[in-house]
Amino acid sequence: MTTKIRLNGGIDIGNGYVKAVIENANKDDSRDIVDMPSSVAVLTRPNQLPTADGDAVLALADGALYNRLDASFGTPLVPDTHRRVFGERSLTADGAFEEFDTVGRASKAKQPLSKVLALGIFAAKALADYVAENGELPADELKVTVRAALALPVNEFLRHRDTYASEFLNSGRSHLVVIENFETKVVVRITFEDVQVIAEGASAQYAIVAKGVVLMDHMLADVRSRDNAPDLEGITSTDVLAATNTIGIDIGEGTSGIVTFSNGHFNVEASQVFTKGYGSVLLGAIKAMEDQGIESGFHSRKELAAFLQARPSALKRAFYDRVQQFVAQETEFFVAELIEHLGGVLRNVGAVTEVAYVYGGGSGPVKSALYPVLLKKVAEMNSLSVFPVLYLDSSYSRHLNREGLFIAVKAVEAQAKALKRVQVEATA
Repeated sequence: MTTKIRLNGGIDIGNGYVKAVIENANKDDSRDIVDMPSSVAVLTRPNQLPTADGDAVLALADGALYNRLDASFGTPLVPDTHRRVFGERSLTADGAFEEFDTVGRASKAKQPLSKVLALGIFAAKALADYVAENGELPADELKVTVRAALALPVNEFLRHRDTYASEFLNSGRSHLVVIENFETKVVVRITFEDVQVIAEGASAQYAIVAKGVVLMDHMLADVRSRDNAPDLEGITSTDVLAATNTIGIDIGEGTSGIVTFSNGHFNVEASQVFTKGYGSVLLGAIKAMEDQGIESGFHSRKELAAFLQARPSALKRAFYDRVQQFVAQETEFFVAELIEHLGGVLRNVGAVTEVAYVYGGGSGPVKSALYPVLLKKVAEMNSLSVFPVLYLDSSYSRHLNREGLFIAVKAVEAQAKALKRVQVEATA
């Protein structure tokens, strides 16, 4: 017997992390929040010990399958049938490590890793939901129908949005994911019925508006606490939420987007992408250390990021402080280049801009260096009408694109249901 599952998902596949919301459309309270490294390890030999089938319920109960998925693929979207392990498991697996190329010019839409991650996440959700409901692994393949929303940087959105979506849709063709975590392999057959591709940053601003007054109150309080804050006397959260001419600065790991909305609509012509992000800062710091003959021991931006996030011991404090000096220098270079790009956007839309937002996974680590310079730049170029620059807290700003994408998926689902009701009523 073939089991059918219907999923909705907004997946923000960043260069550093995947942030996603996945829901089983046929079950209440079935929403999963995914946050995992955007990486896999290709297994070059069978060196992974499978979990016993009888332990499937316990193994899948904690929602951690996304970060330890072991799967192979049968689809034109993936150029081989090798097994891959996902997320956190990939960081320590004995295999060929794959992450996004943030140095070359290959679009994320053209890198197979984006398809591997999306398909793997949907397959993991389908299997976990099945086992939770039935108490065992499926005897036959799982048939999954998906509505999805994905994001691309603005420049890639312009060139690849249609082809990226069509590769998943592919005239209704299904994509096979073979999950190999257990003694018995599980085949998941995925068919996409709708795929939306939205510009990174634009989806985040949809989410900001949807979050409403509570989030906006927090952001306004933050900007008012600064010594060089603009005069916002009498400005309320409702006023800011009503703004239709906005700028969003979305700082990621490999790219940073400056996204504009004019009269409430995404203004792609005035938006820009800066092909560097916080990951570029970290790579620059590693290279700068190497150029000075310092053997830091960091082989990837992820290793350095993890080191900086941890509290150093007394034995590592001096080394930590030295590394921080290199990162701080690279951050200054990054901020200067980002501000130059922002100046180009302000020349076009600065006079009508009502508010600017800063968000994204890379925005938190550069805030102390970037925020004062942003405020100064806005004041310099808009001295007669300085607009607020709201810097979102990194604890939630890195998730905004994900939330906006899921809002888009749910809107399409609501439209489809409304159309179906009209058709039923017309034939009644």
